[in-house]
Amino acid sequence: MKNQQRLIVGLVLTLVLIVFALLNGQGVAVNFFGAQFTWPLIVVIVVSVLIGALITALVSTASMSQNKKALKAAQKAAEDAQADAAKNLKDETAKLESQIADLQKQLAAAQAQTKDDVQE
Repeated sequence: MKNQQRLIVGLVLTLVLIVFALLNGQGVAVNFFGAQFTWPLIVVIVVSVLIGALITALVSTASMSQNKKALKAAQKAAEDAQADAAKNLKDETAKLESQIADLQKQLAAAQAQTKDDVQE
C-alpha cells in the first residue's frame, strides 16, 4: 500500500514538473564560476533539484551507515549481555543445586539420627 502511495505521489510530482517545464521555457542568464550561460529556466531548476537530491542522498547514506554501525554495536552488546546473564544464571543454579543436595544430606542424617534416638 505504501509503495502504491509513493508511486502516485511520484507521478503527480512528475506531472507538476512537466507542466512547470512547459510554462517556463524562456532563457535565463546563469553565472557559474565566471562563465555565463543562457539556459532555459526549467533546465536551471532541474539541475538545481538534481544537485540537491544528490547532496541529500550523500548525507542520508552517511547517516544510514552510521546508524547501521550503531545498531550492530548495540546488537553485539545485547548478545554479550544475554550470554553473561545465561552464564550467571547457570552458575547460580549450580550453586543452589549444590546447596539443595547438602541440605538433603543433612536432612537424611538428621532423620537417621532421630530414628536412632527413638529406638534407644
